[in-house]
Amino acid sequence: MLFYIVLLFAAVILSVIIRPSSSERAKATYVSIVFVILIVVAACRSYTVGADTEQFVRAYRRIDIEGVYAFQIERYEPGFTALCLLLNQISSNYQMLLFATAVITYVPIGYVIYRLSENVTLSCYLFIALNIFTSYLNVMRQGMCIALVMLAFLCLVKRKDIGFVLCILASSLFHVYSLITLVLLPLSELGFRARHLLIYAIAAIVVIFAFNDIVMNAARFVLGRDEVYRSMYMSSNYFGALIQLAFIAFIALFVVNYLEIGKKKGLPAKGSVAVYQHAVMLWLLFQLTGMQAEIFGRLGYYFEIFTILSIPCALKFAESKERNLLSVMICSIVLAYFLVVGFTRPEWQGVIPYAIDFSNIEALLGV
Repeated sequence: MLFYIVLLFAAVILSVIIRPSSSERAKATYVSIVFVILIVVAACRSYTVGADTEQFVRAYRRIDIEGVYAFQIERYEPGFTALCLLLNQISSNYQMLLFATAVITYVPIGYVIYRLSENVTLSCYLFIALNIFTSYLNVMRQGMCIALVMLAFLCLVKRKDIGFVLCILASSLFHVYSLITLVLLPLSELGFRARHLLIYAIAAIVVIFAFNDIVMNAARFVLGRDEVYRSMYMSSNYFGALIQLAFIAFIALFVVNYLEIGKKKGLPAKGSVAVYQHAVMLWLLFQLTGMQAEIFGRLGYYFEIFTILSIPCALKFAESKERNLLSVMICSIVLAYFLVVGFTRPEWQGVIPYAIDFSNIEALLGV
């Protein structure tokens, strides 16, 4: 855990040195350095870092043997299978897969932070402290998907709806569940109003009191799998998931409230602001649903990422006297969450302890 703490504070210290708010060049330099570090950390890790990493490494080796037949044999989406086939033409060393996925995942996210964030230091801090960075060390396919979702969002901001749809469709080649983010297009045009909070509240009540076998069977049909991790998984993680739910609820209320204040100050009700508000509420709803069917919690990954942009945006509309206080409070609460999860639930992502297989890296480099 100490390794990730150092990584987090390195991002903060670099901000003090570079002062990204001073100029566009400083901002680009800061984001580039932080994400180069994150890429190196992700690319150089051992297969033991990330609960699911080892299964991807085994798949990478199998696909090398299976060749084009892997598209019929393997259970993975065609984009991931094609990537493995392509990379195996360069090297059968699994470190090549980790390097490529790190670049594919973190370069687009860093670029979108640079382009859209109101506070790049806070966005980078949140990206690490909310355990988003470490989650992608585990759920590799989802990480690549979400990178494409972020590029899709950039298209949405530029009002390039076709580009948005194409990016989402491309992301589904790596993880089909990313298609759920297509809902952000109509939601961005719909805006976000008080009645939407009521709709989300009703949906939450339905989840709590009426999440029965009919819904579970529908989930199995839609998700295309027999096991959706209902109670077996949550029985040992219920208390932790409850704390996580309370944390997400706090963030959701903060973002929705201060963006509503922003609207009163002239912030457009549609577009990116509506996406931020709906995304955080969907993250909360999927976390709640995931307490009864864990796989629904995984759908929350696709909406959680927007908090690295929505929180800095929301803080912008706090009164100047309270903005600094709110920033310290948000950073402190997120840091506490980061430490609690890291020390008490290291098994959630399986990224602790961090390890590097130097001999494997040397083999890849031909040293």
